[in-house]
Amino acid sequence: MSEGTTSSVLEPEPAPLPDNDDLHWEIFLRLPPLPSSLPRAALVCKRWRRLLSDPGFLRRFRARHRAPPLLGFFADEDGDIEFMPTLRRPDRIPCARFSLPRRRGDGGYLSFLGCRHGLALLVDRARFEAVVWNPVSGTQRRVLFPPEFSNGRVYKGAVLMSSSGDGHLHGDCCLAPFKLVLVHQTDLPDTPASACLYESESGRWGGISSTAIPSSRLHQPGVLVGDRVYWMLYGTSDILEFDLDGQSLAVIQKPEDARVTNNSGLQALRTEGNKLGLATLSKLCIQLWERETTNLDCAGRWVPWKTVELDKVLTISPSMKIWPTTILGFDEDNDAFFICTSIGIYMIQLESMEFTKLLSGDWFTAYYPYTSFYTAGLGISGGRTELDP
Repeated sequence: MSEGTTSSVLEPEPAPLPDNDDLHWEIFLRLPPLPSSLPRAALVCKRWRRLLSDPGFLRRFRARHRAPPLLGFFADEDGDIEFMPTLRRPDRIPCARFSLPRRRGDGGYLSFLGCRHGLALLVDRARFEAVVWNPVSGTQRRVLFPPEFSNGRVYKGAVLMSSSGDGHLHGDCCLAPFKLVLVHQTDLPDTPASACLYESESGRWGGISSTAIPSSRLHQPGVLVGDRVYWMLYGTSDILEFDLDGQSLAVIQKPEDARVTNNSGLQALRTEGNKLGLATLSKLCIQLWERETTNLDCAGRWVPWKTVELDKVLTISPSMKIWPTTILGFDEDNDAFFICTSIGIYMIQLESMEFTKLLSGDWFTAYYPYTSFYTAGLGISGGRTELDP
């Protein structure tokens, strides 16, 4: 180019963003895992609804967010179960949305035993049936008790997804492959407790495992730690353990400490590193324990872990009475346990010990925290979006 010639170089226009499904997925994956997020986005257009209801997207959404939100509690007041939502609008689930299944014949409600992985476990003792129920979709499966459990009483149990069901999402319309444990004891005094494992993929019950326990009953829902389920034994403060792999029962003794008494508020926990933990509550003090095991000490031993003084972490005036207090349950998905005080129900994150007030609260016999990715309205469960306006 000769001297004095002026040239102008035009910069290229920026490339347009690709209008493809992968880009939309990347955006949708960043939505918060709250009940209103995906259903509201799905109302924008048919294309968005198709993308958001795709099972592949939902698996990625679950993997990104890991723990599903706490939607609320199933609260038990002397056998009368109702759902108590804890989220605020627009994510609040109406109480009637999770109305419990009824017994066949007389129409009465079933007995509630607990929930995990988006599934709930109920029993119909009159018909000797266990009912595995998905509250989000309303689907259920009924399983007859093993013949050996036809006398006495099934007084506790646990439900969990089997390992082959890991690709399923809390809230799917179909029940993912699951495992079901029932614990049974006859009405005769000083009889052992028995447990049996059912696997939905085979449709069969395993062998019966039994162990001697004190004259007691199981207290609170079971807690899953690794491949074992644990229940507190009310009246002794010991813990009943069921090994899912070995299908065996055992009793773990409580910590040998004066602060752990039969009158303490007690809750089995899962601590960091997938270990068994224990929370004991006395007046305004929570003592946390962790179960340590070694190759030389297979039986394990209890080690004090943390101590929390409630009057130092809650905002209360010196004249305010917040006890008596009780421990309500443990949320395995979010590693949090719950306490009920005279001023409300609090969620406590196990690692950070952060306190969150959930409800001003009523007193119930038991609370069962329910967590799930709420997918109603995406075409998965066949229903419309049902949230409190």
